[in-house]
Amino acid sequence: MLIDTMNSSQMAVIYLVTELCCLTAATLSFVFNAYIIYCFWRKKIPAADNLRLALYLAIGDFGYAAAALIHIGYLAINWSNEWLDYNPYIIIITNCFLPANLKIIVVVSCSMALDRCLAIFFPVVYRQLSKSYFANCAMACGYCWFTFDFLFQLLTAPLKRMPNCATMACFVHRTFLLYVSYSNTIAGLLIVVMSVFVFAGIQKISQRKSQIGTQTTTGVKTTSVFRQANRITVGILFCSLFFVTIPSLLVTGYEEVTGISLFAELGPFYICAILVNGFADGLVFVIVNRKSMGSRHRTLSSTVSTVHTRNRASLINGPPSRVAEF
Repeated sequence: MLIDTMNSSQMAVIYLVTELCCLTAATLSFVFNAYIIYCFWRKKIPAADNLRLALYLAIGDFGYAAAALIHIGYLAINWSNEWLDYNPYIIIITNCFLPANLKIIVVVSCSMALDRCLAIFFPVVYRQLSKSYFANCAMACGYCWFTFDFLFQLLTAPLKRMPNCATMACFVHRTFLLYVSYSNTIAGLLIVVMSVFVFAGIQKISQRKSQIGTQTTTGVKTTSVFRQANRITVGILFCSLFFVTIPSLLVTGYEEVTGISLFAELGPFYICAILVNGFADGLVFVIVNRKSMGSRHRTLSSTVSTVHTRNRASLINGPPSRVAEF
């Protein structure tokens, strides 16, 4: 009995450490992605239509972070090193948004990789494609998968108390747990395959940098936007590989080999990995766009100062002639 008490106390401490890490990552992801959404809303990002998928990814990461703050916050507030006993109704209701919101993140990430593949390997088709329509279709598919996962978990949950357990695996149905593991693994492998194509295509493009010098100014601007989108996509795909695909494979493989769920041993560590991925996505976007964010505001300021200068000159020297205006 003493051994069981010590084991449960040690597990409770592990859960608490994981939950604190989750709350930290959720706060960072929430702040960074809220800032990105604010910049899109205030139109501080040039060529925003070409980066609409990045906006939708920020919305997905922002929603996941908000849901995690509620769910993990409930777990942390009701933590005890002696006896854990959570309300299954609160656990299921607050947790339903997490696996479902992950599907939006996965679908948008795959869509960003597909967007780059079309731009690199099928440029003619890509130029004829409406970027806004493509992004809206991707977001609609993500929301359809979101709805399916949300209802699947909510309707199949046994809603039973599970003492000394603070993870999703203890409160959801076994069928849903297997579905989440395999669907996330398949989605992660799809990200790997598409990432290989994107990296190979960008490597091919980088070998033709000598041709950029002969382009016109419009071509240089187009190339700059193209390169910016490539950098954002590559950064986000790297984050997805490290923080989404690898943890999914680790969870599925460990359970297949040992028959023990990592969730029961380490707590909500997979949620922590997804939250770190959301923070990393936001960080990549901010770093790549650090010079262009707010450029519209700077342009407006320079225009206003130019107008003031011209008005001041006209007061001193008189109004300009009609010939000088042309």
